[in-house]
Amino acid sequence: MNNIKRSWRRIACCAALVAILGRAYSAIHQLSAGDETAFLAFPLSVILPSLAFAYVLTLRDMVSEEGALMQLGVLIQLVLILALPSFALYLALGFPVVFLVVELFETKCPPRLRSALKARILA
Repeated sequence: MNNIKRSWRRIACCAALVAILGRAYSAIHQLSAGDETAFLAFPLSVILPSLAFAYVLTLRDMVSEEGALMQLGVLIQLVLILALPSFALYLALGFPVVFLVVELFETKCPPRLRSALKARILA
């Protein structure tokens, strides 16, 4: 079975945690300044993607290497959604791009480079 290496999972978790804490700080700061928009949008713009991130992170034993690479791509996409609120809608609509990039990587990337990258990313 194929999994993402533990070190990559830790990096993704740290990035997501920094994005979540940054968004929480920003929402509280804007609320104290009198603008409650970020605070009211917090559940849908931060908590929901965080739950999706946690779910995807807990998935184990992908059947193929492609599946594990797509899992990593989705984790990166969710971190970007958390970190860049002004582009979150475009990023959420761009999930098929993640799958396209993985497919292009599998079919068009030189085999030597592909195997080297997979050895560094996948367990």
